[in-house]
Amino acid sequence: MHQDNPLITIQQEGPQITAWTSSSSPAVSEGPKRDHGYGYLTGPLRQRGLELTVEYGLSDYIVDVTLPDGSSVIISPPQEPPSENPEFPESWTAIRHREAGPAMYEVIYDSEPDGPDARHGGNVSSLLAAIDARLDQLGVPPRPGQHRSSQERAADEVLRRSGASSPRSRSTRSAITGCPRP
Repeated sequence: MHQDNPLITIQQEGPQITAWTSSSSPAVSEGPKRDHGYGYLTGPLRQRGLELTVEYGLSDYIVDVTLPDGSSVIISPPQEPPSENPEFPESWTAIRHREAGPAMYEVIYDSEPDGPDARHGGNVSSLLAAIDARLDQLGVPPRPGQHRSSQERAADEVLRRSGASSPRSRSTRSAITGCPRP
């Protein structure tokens, strides 16, 4: 995908519409082929200064994020059985674990049908918001502009790339995310 032609993904959950972008821009992803289509996840995590890899899991790619405390977060779409639509998985899990030193296993996010976040399904904004909240608690430095919700940031990026002006952006962002204007 050419950096001047971003992929804009729009997802609707009931009356709420969420939009986010993916591109090969270095600000989003330093290696689009290396990210295997997960630039919308890897970009925000790299902006926080985190090291990560995208690897093949049981039946789809997973994102393995190394945290400063020596633990890792595995972000994964459904593996067994695999997602019916790999481009837009119907659910996500984010598991923090550490095998060396004191072992740990922590579910950060689980939107599989029987998971605590099932109501969010494949919503990437909800996934990133949960991961950001936990990274904040762990003291991982924020990325620029992180003080706003992930939905607001995603909508702003869509609007910025579309050339929308600032006052209109706030109004349109409110309409897209359901978030009030600041």
